[in-house]
Amino acid sequence: MSAATVNKQVLVTTSNKAGEFAAITAALSDAKVNLVGICAWSEGDKANFALLADNITAAKNALKAKGYQVAEEDVITVKLEDKVGAAADIAKKIKDAGINLDYVYGTVCGCADTKALLVVGSKEKTKILSVLNA
Repeated sequence: MSAATVNKQVLVTTSNKAGEFAAITAALSDAKVNLVGICAWSEGDKANFALLADNITAAKNALKAKGYQVAEEDVITVKLEDKVGAAADIAKKIKDAGINLDYVYGTVCGCADTKALLVVGSKEKTKILSVLNA
């Protein structure tokens, strides 16, 4: 298993209307920013985007230039083998350490030569790093 690391993600909240996903991804594409991970959800009239990018500064600047309010947050990322039980192993270590999570999302490929990516948000980042990198 790869080590857990701290990474930055960009958070954007927009109105929940058709085309926001297209506008955000177009702004990033135009700035030559590659998305590494994305999680998006709606809450009533708001849409929320959590974005991992290969260049967090360029992502923030591109989105700000389009008028978006952006925030930045530290998250824990773990590259896992894309196989049955990989996420369960990580989840058990976190549970056994009594760590509370705010959210989890991930990406998978189903490809033998590509890792899956797990993104973990928690107020206990230091403890997660210690548990997963032990």
